[in-house]
Amino acid sequence: MTKSFWKSAVFLSIFAVSSMSMATSHLSRALTENVSVTGQMSIDKFQKLINEGFKAVIVNRPDQEPGNLVTVSQLRSIAERSHVSVIYQPVTSGQITQANITEFAKYYNELPKPILMVCRSGTRSADLFNQAQAQGLIHE
Repeated sequence: MTKSFWKSAVFLSIFAVSSMSMATSHLSRALTENVSVTGQMSIDKFQKLINEGFKAVIVNRPDQEPGNLVTVSQLRSIAERSHVSVIYQPVTSGQITQANITEFAKYYNELPKPILMVCRSGTRSADLFNQAQAQGLIHE
């Protein structure tokens, strides 16, 4: 009886942990242990992400971009309640410049980790990180 109880307890623990990670994995995508990206933002989604333990947020989506549901000021007010820094670094989709990459690397190197990067799909933010990393501008 005790043996089957412990087998069930272990199974349920593993299931609960994997279910929790599956539940939050759709909210953001980790690029490294220090940085994750996420796409289309809502107030509810952002509150959940902040509760996952991010220490800083870099918003790469311009407030005026079509389809944007929340402004950086709305995100900042939520983040500040949890003592999370928010940097607004708008980057035009498909038009990442060297200045954007250099500015991002400066923020990345100075901000507490882990960092959440926000844009429409996560791709623009991931490209920004990957280009900075490829140029050796990221200091881990």
